Amino acid sequence: MYEENLSLIIDEKHPSYEWAKRQSDSVGALGHIGTHIDCYESEPLKSNYNVEAVTIDCTTSMPTIDDLGSLNILGKALILFTGNLVNNGYGTSKYGSTNTILHSPVLDYILSKSPLFIVIDSYGIGAHGEEHISFDKRCESKGCFVIENVKLSHSLAVSLQALKISFDKSSKSTGKRCQLIAICN
Repeated sequence: MYEENLSLIIDEKHPSYEWAKRQSDSVGALGHIGTHIDCYESEPLKSNYNVEAVTIDCTTSMPTIDDLGSLNILGKALILFTGNLVNNGYGTSKYGSTNTILHSPVLDYILSKSPLFIVIDSYGIGAHGEEHISFDKRCESKGCFVIENVKLSHSLAVSLQALKISFDKSSKSTGKRCQLIAICN
């Protein structure tokens, strides 16, 4: 077993950082760049977790209900490996336009299986804007939280067994920067 840092840290020179600084709510915007956990209406009870992980390969398409079958993700982290970050680079127009959106019934099916986290190597599980936020809020209402913009490669995705997750609960942003450590075999 070995550990690998999956957190994407954006420095002050990155265009996304510069964009966030120009926003009227720059504190809020800065929380939503790089690897972060979305917490619009609630947040996880603890600031540190060690959870088992289950990875789904989404490099050719996002999963359907049939793809998820009898998946056991109760109390675990569901990793959606899309390849978006590694293939297109964070913050590029291609990154933002690549479809990594879950269909609403698929999200409901996932949530019925009670994962603690949905982790994705992309900008989120819903379309940019209102759907993105509403999907995250639906997850929160079921005790599940979305972690976005995670550094994953194919080799990491297939060997990932568990995650160490930590974030700062005192952050005032609805996007809280998140530290993710993969435990791999």
